[in-house]
Order: sequence, then C-alpha cells, then structure tokens
Amino acid sequence: MSNSQLLQKLASRLPLGICVVDELYNIVYWNDFFSDRLSSVAGDKQEKNLLTLFPQAAKFLQKKINSVFVLNNASFSYWEHRPHVFDFSSSRPITGEETAMYQNIEFFPLDIEDNQVKTVCLIVQDVTELASYYQAQKSLSEQLEHEHASLSLLNRKLETAQNQLLQSEKMAAIGQLAAGVAHEINNPIGFVNSNLQSLQDYNNKLLKLLSFYQKLTKKIGSPPYFALEQDMLKRQQFEFISSDLPDLINESIEGLERVAVIVKSLKSFSHVDSSDWQYANVIEGIENTLKIAANQIKYKAVIVRNYQENLPELYCQPMQLNQVFLNLLVNAAQAIEDKGEIKIDVSATDAEFYIVISDTGSGIAPQDMRKIFEPFYTTKPVGTGTGLGLSLSYSIVQKHKGEIKVASVLGEGTSFTVILPILSPESIS
Repeated sequence: MSNSQLLQKLASRLPLGICVVDELYNIVYWNDFFSDRLSSVAGDKQEKNLLTLFPQAAKFLQKKINSVFVLNNASFSYWEHRPHVFDFSSSRPITGEETAMYQNIEFFPLDIEDNQVKTVCLIVQDVTELASYYQAQKSLSEQLEHEHASLSLLNRKLETAQNQLLQSEKMAAIGQLAAGVAHEINNPIGFVNSNLQSLQDYNNKLLKLLSFYQKLTKKIGSPPYFALEQDMLKRQQFEFISSDLPDLINESIEGLERVAVIVKSLKSFSHVDSSDWQYANVIEGIENTLKIAANQIKYKAVIVRNYQENLPELYCQPMQLNQVFLNLLVNAAQAIEDKGEIKIDVSATDAEFYIVISDTGSGIAPQDMRKIFEPFYTTKPVGTGTGLGLSLSYSIVQKHKGEIKVASVLGEGTSFTVILPILSPESIS
C-alpha cells in the first residue's frame, strides 16, 4: 500500500470531520466522518455544495470560508458560541442516547497558488463529551451558588427573626417590670391621696375654727390682747397661709391624680395579658401610648388628633400594637429639630383600620426609604438608636396581616400609614 493510499485511509478513519471546499463552496473532498453523518442530514447525499447541504448554517459557513479566502488566515468556531454548526449526531453520546454533536471547527487555507487561496479545509472536532462535562460543572456551580444564596438569605432571615425575638422578649420583660412598678406605685398613691383628702377636710375645719376664734376675740377681747393677737397673726403670716394652704392641698391632690392616670396608662400599655389576641380600643391604646411618650413629645411637637367617631374595637395584640404606635410617635418627635406638629388620623372601613402618623420633621432621603425597615439600619447618630424600632413594627404589623406604608419629603416631613385588617378570632386560629 502506497503512502498516499495509507494517508487517504488514515484521513477517512480519523475521529475528526475533514471537508475541503473550493471558491464556490463545492466539496472537493470529505472523509467518512462527514459522509457517514449525511444520512441524518436533510438533503441529497450526492449534492456536493456545502451551503446547499447545510442551508441552516449556510450564512455562517459562507462568512467563515470567505474570511479564509480573502485574508489567507485561519478562522475558528467554538462550541460555547455556536455549538451545532453542522446538524450531526454525536459519536460520543454521554447518556447512551444519540445527542446533537457539540463542535469545534477550524477553517484554514489548504491549496495556495500565487498567494491566492484555492481551497479551504474544515476540521470538525466532536467535543460533546467535553461540553457535557463543562455544562454539568456549570450547572452544578450555578446550583451551588443558588443554594448558597438561598442559605445566605435564610441565615439573614434567621438573624432578623432572632433579633426581633430578642427585642420582643426585651419589651415583654420591660412590660412585666413596668406593670409591677405601676402596681407597687398604686398602693402609696392610694393612701397618700386618701390622707390628702382628709388633710383638706381637716384644713377646712381648722380654718373655720380659727375664723370663729378671730371673731370671738374681736367681740370679748380687751385691746391689749387684741393687739397681741394681731401681732402674732402677722408674724406667723396667718393671712398668707390661710389663703395658700388650700391651694397647696388642691395642687397636691391634682398632681396625685395625674400620677394615677400615668400609672394607669403604664399598666394598660404594658399589661402582660395584652400579648394575647383580644378585642381592644385602638384610640385608647394610642392615648395611653401618648401619655407614656409625653416626655419625649411635649417639648418638640403639638399633637393634632383626628379620630373617626364610633370606631369598632379591633381584634389584635394590644401590647404589640402599642409598641408600634410608640416607635412611630417617638421617631416622629425625634425627626423634629425644633418645634413642629405630629398629626394622628384614625379611621376605619368595614374591612380595615387606617392609622396615619405624620410629622413636620426633617423627612427621609430617597436612598434611605427602601432600607428603613431593615434590622439595625438607622439614620440617627451613633448611640441614639438601635435600628430595630421600625423593623420590629413592620414584623408586628405583618403578624396582624397588615402593612405599613411610608411617604416622605426631605425637609418637609414623613407620614407612616398603618393598615390593619379587621380580623376575627377564626381568621387567626
């Protein structure tokens, strides 16, 4: 067997597709790799024009072959960019089934006369196994990345839930402490108030008695004794004391009544039983919260109330909602730099409650709006905020199957709208 026959036989048996075309894209030579696979290609096997045999890839093949004829340089096609130029089945199916062949193709000048390319050779390499392995690795990598992202998201959610749980437990502990303190304060307030009531009664009687003695002295007393009495009354400031003492007692009683109201509000705000679902008066909860937050609000803002009349009771967790009101009211006060206004609007439809708390404070920057409900995010100076208030409020409202909406204009103020559906015990259980 001659060398040329041996080379031709070798070319026919190579696991590579070899095809040589002329300037008109007519096939000058192809090996068995090409001709054996033409049975699966729509078209006449006797057809010797490459573009006619593979019309679906004709435009691409023409462009590549022309570039070799014109530039006299090799050109390449890789499976990552164009996996199936020729409609061949793979000679190395991975799954045991015939699959479309992934191909790397090299186009290079073969016959060159007077620096003019006469024929172009196409070498087609079956890289299905490599492509399948690469795609499997890529799919696995994407799956791992997706799982990692899901795990990271789950970790963030768990961290958020843990932080909110810690904050909720802290508030429950504070509530129990406040309820206990309020209960203990009630006892001394009770007996001090009772004593003041008795003192007021005794004072009235003593002043009446002294008035009687003064009148009696004027009638039966001798001038020396009368002068002595007047001197004593003047030195002891009797006239001032007799007029001021009733006022002092009245102010003390009024002060105790105010303390009693604050203690009652504190007990109502932090009552341990309020963690249970029950029907509650929303207005009462807001007013109790305002009393608790009065010290932080009264120097900064005027409260403007706009309450719809005859509001129904809301089935909710009162203590939790009071915490939402407290967070929004305190935030509103802290947003006001000097003096401003906090407006509270409460209304209801047959299906929902609307609580709108608006302030005339500094407002929220647009880039901060999407972050304000994130745990630990705060625009307040270091040491003045934990960044958990709005996050916890958002969680509580979600637990009530509601939503919080916020609208703000930088430099003009912010408005938080809490929308709570009117639930029933059956919808919670």
